[in-house]
Amino acid sequence: MKGISQVKNTGIATIKGFQADSLNLSPNKDFEKRINLNRIKDSRNEIEIRFYEREEISNTTTLKILSKRRNKWTGTQYSESNYPKINIQKLPLEAAKGFEELFQSLLQKNLTRLPSQSELRAKMKKYGSTDTKRGRAEELLFVNDGYSYSLEFIINGKSNIITFSNPEIYANFYSDVQELKDYVAIKNIFNSELKKK
Repeated sequence: MKGISQVKNTGIATIKGFQADSLNLSPNKDFEKRINLNRIKDSRNEIEIRFYEREEISNTTTLKILSKRRNKWTGTQYSESNYPKINIQKLPLEAAKGFEELFQSLLQKNLTRLPSQSELRAKMKKYGSTDTKRGRAEELLFVNDGYSYSLEFIINGKSNIITFSNPEIYANFYSDVQELKDYVAIKNIFNSELKKK
């Protein structure tokens, strides 16, 4: 992905060089159908950021949406539970320090520059001690449960989708990969700065 410059312009980030996702490879299509939500690239908002958190063991999704339309910010959360039956609750959200500051915090954590975690495989390398007979051994980490995340956003008509999983575990193991740290920071911003009204 090419670098993207971000310039604050009356509260809206202008993104140059940003390559939009024209395929809409969202892993959240089924959930979007259940809540009657259009694809991110079809959003009519000036800015819309969707943060999906999927708990793999329970197979449930929580979606937090930050959107701006006609200079008005709104926040919404959809929380899914599956016991005793599937239920999705919709709640309004507020930003502790204001939506504009939350948006700027996300930009500072490279929201528009981040690739999906699958694109970081070449950077996610760690080597153990060198054995004189066998050479250098790569240490691998595979986590197949826990949480997976998707960030889907559209800013001034350009959209993208980023996916990652278990960011804290991977960021601790591959401590030299900044993108993993940015995933953790973005997750923490959504979980600490957005609160139910």
